[in-house]
Order: sequence, then structure tokens, then C-alpha cells
Amino acid sequence: MKQYIYFFFAIILFSACGSSKYNVGNTVEDKALSAALKQLDKNPSDTAIQNQIKILYNDAAVTHLNNIEKYEQSNDIKKWDQIIKEYEILQKTYNVISSSKDAINLIKPSSFTQEIENTKQKAASELYANGIDLLNTADGNKQKYRDAYYFLKKANSYVPGYKDVKKQMSYAYENGILDVVVNPVTDQSSYYSRLGSNSFGNSFNSDMLQRSLVRDLGSDYNKASGARFYTDRDADRANKDIDWIVDITWQNLDIPYPQTNQYSRNVSKQIQVGTDTSGKAEYKTVTATLYVTRRYFTARGELECRITDAHTRNNIDLRRYSGQVDWQQEYATYQGDYRALSNQDLALLNNSNYNQSPRKEDILLEIYQRIYPQLKNGIYNLVRW
Repeated sequence: MKQYIYFFFAIILFSACGSSKYNVGNTVEDKALSAALKQLDKNPSDTAIQNQIKILYNDAAVTHLNNIEKYEQSNDIKKWDQIIKEYEILQKTYNVISSSKDAINLIKPSSFTQEIENTKQKAASELYANGIDLLNTADGNKQKYRDAYYFLKKANSYVPGYKDVKKQMSYAYENGILDVVVNPVTDQSSYYSRLGSNSFGNSFNSDMLQRSLVRDLGSDYNKASGARFYTDRDADRANKDIDWIVDITWQNLDIPYPQTNQYSRNVSKQIQVGTDTSGKAEYKTVTATLYVTRRYFTARGELECRITDAHTRNNIDLRRYSGQVDWQQEYATYQGDYRALSNQDLALLNNSNYNQSPRKEDILLEIYQRIYPQLKNGIYNLVRW
């Protein structure tokens, strides 16, 4: 019988119009109750709807209370969000029914404001205790400090200012910040050695890439990421006790010589050649053949980022990031009538840069710029709180 009721009101729900104020939750029981309340708003004297609302309200309440009882048996700290969500749906149902002069005469709903508040207090108490336990046993273990910070921050979200939670959060944060060294970028692709280290000039070198990462990821001045970043030299000068080491290596790097191919295309254009005796413009079609020479290559690079624990030398993370650059240059000659050529065709004829291949340094930088956001975000996501 209940399945029939839910099916019936589910159909009503799709066809009913009216205020969304009656939408209380997403369970089958909630939706059926919402649909019935909308129908009662239109037909307050319909006894069939009145009777069904009583049944539907009871079923919805039982469903949520059973869910709460199930979540309370869990050891997962996420249970508190789920319990509070269930109580908030029950409270919303109470508010909706209480605001309806027709529904309130049928049902005497229960308010759950006190239950919501009590649950938040319980959640804050448990999470605060978990955080303090971790702080008391951390003994320099930064992961424990970070875990403690998470528990304390969550406790504060349930009850802002709970006990001395903000003080403890600050302590956990300061002790959980990672000191991370980013080493100079190295090359195992043999590309540098084949060309010689001076081939790329001074604007591209491993130190520059290293400094860019340290600057963008935060260094000493940006604590938002939960880590402080240093070059190897800066860490040595400051005598820092480093937690993580970031090693970045070109594994595959290929900037080939340009290849060449040729193709031709016919072009035509209508041009005015004069006027007839009545003054009307006369046109003729002029044609030309464009012979295009295309020089092109695809450069590719793959960068490996390995992060290790500075104390244990255990791997924390290892992944590769790739990027490519497609380059081409064209110039053209022609046969035929010059007037048939478009502006784009003329630009090809006058392309004085055709024989100037891009510098390998510029291509390498462009490959790195394609990879850099992936690399930076990958490291940031590992250290952030």
C-alpha cells in the first residue's frame, strides 16, 4: 500500500505546480510528502490527501530517525555531518508544516532544533578530543600535527570558538608546516648533453625553473599552502631541517629539426576591368597558382617529479607531466595573375621569417610553460591542508 502511495505522489510531484517551500528532502518519503503538501494547499478539504499526509509524515520521520540511529553506531567522523543533515531535514519538515494552516491542523510535528544543537556539541567534543590526543602524542610527527589540525578545524566548524580550539589549531598548524626543498631541475633525456649546456643561453637554466617553483609555491612568505619552500642553497644557508625533497627531471625531451613539405592551391578573384557604354562595371576572373612550402615540427617533453621524505628517504609521490609544442612556418611563390591573390596569400609571399627557425631555448621554455601549471598544482595538492 505504501509503495502505491509513494508512486502516486511521485507522479503528482512532477505535475504539481506551486512554491518550492514544500520541498523538504530527497528521499522517496520526503518527495511524496512534499507532493501531498502541495496538493493540500490546493485542496485543503480533500480527506484522502489529509489522511495520506499523516501517513507520509510518519514514514518520512521514521526513515530519518532510523538513519540517525544507524549513523550513531559508526566510528567514521563524517557521521556527524550525516546526522546533522538528517535532523535538519526533520526540522525543515517541521517548519514547512508549522507554516501551513491546513497541515498543522492534521499533524503535530516535532521540532529538532535542540537535537541539532546537541549533535553539534557532541561532534565538537569528540573531534576536539581527537585533535588534542594527536597533539599530545605527535612528538614532532608533522603528519600527526596536520591530522590534529583537521580535527580541531572541524570541531570549530560545529561550534565556533569551542573551548580553546583556535589556540590549539594555531599550535597544530605551526608545528605541522612542511619545510620543502625544490632541487634544481636535472636532465636525463641526454638532450642537454647532446647540444651542450650553453646552447640554451642564460635565460633558460635549471636554477631559473627551481626559483620559479619556490616563488610560486610560496617560500617563507606564504603559509596558505601549509608548507614553506626553499631552494637547496637557501635551505643550507638557513640550516633548515627539511621534511620533503622535490626532485624534478626531464625524462624525455625532443626538439627536432623542421621537416618540409610542399603543396599548391589555385586561387581566383573577380576584378573590375572597366565599364560598358552605359557606365555599368565590367568584371573578369583572374587566376593564379600558389606554391606553398611548409616547415614544421612537433617538440615534446616529459618531466618527472619525485617527492621523498627527507628523513626516511621513502617515496611520497612520483608522477610525470608532459607537454608538446607544434610549430610551423610557411612561405609561397606563385604563377599567374598577381591580382588573384588575397591578403593572406600576399603575406605568405612576403614572409621574410621563413628561414628563421625558433630558438631551441624558446621552444624548451614553451614546453615547460605547458607543463608548469600541472607540476605546480601537483606539488601544491600534496602539501596543502
